[in-house]
Amino acid sequence: MIQAALFGIIASLAAMKIKSIRPEIGLAIGLVSVVILAGYGLREMGKLLEIFETIRSYSGIPKSYFQILLKLIGISFLCEITSNLCKDAGQETIGKQIEFIGKLSILVVSIPIFQSLLETIQKLLGGGA
Repeated sequence: MIQAALFGIIASLAAMKIKSIRPEIGLAIGLVSVVILAGYGLREMGKLLEIFETIRSYSGIPKSYFQILLKLIGISFLCEITSNLCKDAGQETIGKQIEFIGKLSILVVSIPIFQSLLETIQKLLGGGA
């Protein structure tokens, strides 16, 4: 984590310094830095996925729910990163639209869990078959 933080600080300072001279190169440094840091984050995510899978196997949670959870996490990370990139590039409106679409995507992906919850409640209340 310390390496990622140091890399981020150095990349930010370099991008900020170069941005005043050549804005397009400053933006490119920012984009490349994000890709490198995302790669680091994905390696860390791999470790986390192993832990989640172990917890899932012990808990008996259906694998489909686990997959939905991973999709939700992925959508939120992707939207956060891309929205911030757009905002850094001076396109705040586009960044906000990405956030909006991300929220809608999260809602759509989570519908099966919500339906399952409603079915469970209905069964507990004696209204289900």
